[in-house]
Amino acid sequence: MASHVGAASTVKGLRWGVVLLAGLVGCEPTAKKEPATHHEEVRSIEEQSRKLSPPAGCEEITMGELANGVELTPIMYTNQPMLRGNFGSFGDPAAPDLARIRLDVNTKPGLYDLSMGGGNTFACDQCVLGYKDAGTAAEKYLVANSGTMLVALKVSPDQTIGALANVVLREAVNAPPLNAPFRGSALVPGGECKWLRFATWNTVRQDGCDPRQGSLTANLPDTTCVPTNYVGSDGTLERSLGTKTQGEACTTTPAASEYELASTDCEQGYACTDLLTQNAQCTKTCDFMADNPGCPSGMVCGVYGLCTEQSVLESFGFTFDTAPIGTSCTAGVTFAEYCGSEGARGTCLDLGRTGTATCLRNERARTDCGPGEDLGYLGYVHPGNGFDRTYGFCYHDGL
Repeated sequence: MASHVGAASTVKGLRWGVVLLAGLVGCEPTAKKEPATHHEEVRSIEEQSRKLSPPAGCEEITMGELANGVELTPIMYTNQPMLRGNFGSFGDPAAPDLARIRLDVNTKPGLYDLSMGGGNTFACDQCVLGYKDAGTAAEKYLVANSGTMLVALKVSPDQTIGALANVVLREAVNAPPLNAPFRGSALVPGGECKWLRFATWNTVRQDGCDPRQGSLTANLPDTTCVPTNYVGSDGTLERSLGTKTQGEACTTTPAASEYELASTDCEQGYACTDLLTQNAQCTKTCDFMADNPGCPSGMVCGVYGLCTEQSVLESFGFTFDTAPIGTSCTAGVTFAEYCGSEGARGTCLDLGRTGTATCLRNERARTDCGPGEDLGYLGYVHPGNGFDRTYGFCYHDGL
């Protein structure tokens, strides 16, 4: 199993480090949404669930609103989409009962059988889990080992509409692997059992989009999909009303109402941002995972899916190595954030502390890693104790 490694750099004061351990914490959504019951598939599942009864020994519970990474305060983007909220209280009224849905970046609209993981959070790509009386001495871990999940609509990996039906959550404990991005779990024989008849979620934002090259919302007319996370898999649409391009000073005009988009005087495909510069400038958006990320000549596709000069990223403390993916790399004592080349990027790491680092290929989805591999991640810190763990790489997990 890979060991924990860390370092620090800044982009506009956002510190980051390479992290291989993930945790679950409680938090409330910043806005309320209507349930996604207007979809025919969701209504059909709801009708079927009304005829069901809880399994013997299981207590029926409910689930409240869920929110994704950028909707939370502080922002919390995990290494695969994690929707967060609460169940209806079924324990100590003074303690939260946390609800979580974890998806894979590649999860597509469709029906999923929650028994496929066998109650093991290491083995599931679509997982439902939670905590009773979180943060107290009476806390209990709950993991779904059966039920149906419907993903009805997907705007981006973090923006989905879906439903759960006939979900059985059983008391569980952490189980190997423990020192890994995706921990395992094991059901407790005779432990507590909770049953969710039916619930919906909706984490699609009014102005949400998917910045990844080739997505339906990445290149809409007169708009720019501006990434909201470091790996560029979730974004916000802005109206592009001007002709300004790379490096030109720009202005953003807030939306006039909740049903309109903010606008900039940049050309389509350019974000008005000061993340990498002292003042706001039009900056080309890009997809570092694409064969051709789309940056102007002499620039690289960097964090937040923004094109910039390598020297600018180096000035923030990011390091580069030209070693191709799968070969030994040498830059940095422990790692280099960028190895390989544009369109074939990796992360240079010596995970086993052997003295020899390897350029490990970058991926967004855990399911894009091969047999014997898992998805490690670079963990960026947001102001207000938030975090972004979406920048990932495949490594041999040794299991």
